[in-house]
Amino acid sequence: MLLADVASVSPMQQAFIDGIESQVTKFLSTQLDGTFSMINYPSGFNYGITYGSNAYYNQATLQDIDTLLGVASNGQPDLTGAGFSNLYAQIMGAVTFSFCQQDQATMAKQDTAASGQIASILTEFENVGGVYTSPLPFGGKLQDVFNQMNKAYGSITNMPNTLNALRNAIAAYQRISGDSYALHNRYYAATARIAAVVANVTTPSATNGGMQVGSSNYYVGFTPNKLPTANRLIAGLNTAGNAVSVAISISDFSSDSSQLSISGGTSFNIPIAGILDIAVSGNASYDLSRYTSSSSSVTMNITYPGVTLFASIPSVLSTDNSTGWYADDVLQEVATKTGQDATGYQLQGSEFDVTQLFGQGKTFSRLKTFVISQQPTISMTFTGANVSVLTSDLQVNASVRLKLLGMFDLGGVSGSYSVQKIDASSSSGSVTVTFGPPVISGSTPIQQQLAYVLGGVASYPPSNV
Repeated sequence: MLLADVASVSPMQQAFIDGIESQVTKFLSTQLDGTFSMINYPSGFNYGITYGSNAYYNQATLQDIDTLLGVASNGQPDLTGAGFSNLYAQIMGAVTFSFCQQDQATMAKQDTAASGQIASILTEFENVGGVYTSPLPFGGKLQDVFNQMNKAYGSITNMPNTLNALRNAIAAYQRISGDSYALHNRYYAATARIAAVVANVTTPSATNGGMQVGSSNYYVGFTPNKLPTANRLIAGLNTAGNAVSVAISISDFSSDSSQLSISGGTSFNIPIAGILDIAVSGNASYDLSRYTSSSSSVTMNITYPGVTLFASIPSVLSTDNSTGWYADDVLQEVATKTGQDATGYQLQGSEFDVTQLFGQGKTFSRLKTFVISQQPTISMTFTGANVSVLTSDLQVNASVRLKLLGMFDLGGVSGSYSVQKIDASSSSGSVTVTFGPPVISGSTPIQQQLAYVLGGVASYPPSNV
């Protein structure tokens, strides 16, 4: 769901979001494959996609990619931490292939007319030692014979000469019941496709396109040849010119409110406590009223360095069902045919409601393009401020946690922020304080290093993969 559509977001918060989205869209205009939306994911993105001498895939990275898109309690779109592939597996486990009433009537009529030929098929199957499956599939013994022959030989026409009598009996049936024959084979192909999806997504392996995350462990595939290398992401994150920023001006401070403008736009009257909450070294939180008076003004620049993007594409189920797991053709039919008198894939049971699964803002959604950056920095210039209190509270290297505009947390789950610099040398008496993330230690394993998730391009399957 786009943040602009969430009622709990204030006009001021939306103005900030619009500012970020505008800057990112402008910067990445030729690279984005859809509308960019700012997304909340405070735990950060593990950009070390592969690591170690074996070049195993980083499971934490794949879990970041394989995350459902939702809406947080504050109304901001977020990556929920729940697995997209896990929900997909549950959905596909509830999918069956069904026939409409007309196709069922056609099959019943033609199979009645071809009862003699069906009896011959079953006799020849038993004569060559064929054993029926227990329990029998929908369609009974005839369907079971078709299923076994298709599975064993790829198609009825590929049956070997040793089964000529059975193949001839099937051919005789086909001449009389052509429509029913085609529907029986369609049923086999459809159910085999569902079975392959469930097997490949629930038990990824080297043979079905899984991505190796350990000596014997695999994660569902996300088209490895299209994922960026860690080196490519690091290069983007370290490119000085890859930056976007938003400027905020605050003035007209009273005892409890002020005027705030974002990127020179509309001015908002806002409670001082709602601008920036600063928690210093784990102690009490302060708002800007601690440092300002009626004659004060504050300019704030929030900069996101190293903006870069990459696509994440689920590995598509192959035509022979051997590799991949994502089958958009199945989802398309599930979305349009469930609950209808139609031949095709449909959801059965009451566990899922297609009106709540598919579409913009619904449960089954994800990011198809991620936009990441280094952790943002905040530079604040105070004019007419209480300098002694400001410099006493905010000493260089002090650990801080920041909450901007009542919504955006910095230095929380993703690691403490710090006061990087204080400049009080201005002749005008202004003081500039710069907040930023701690420098990543060289000893931190690459698979544990994090980038900031600015947002990305949402995907709402099945119509928008």
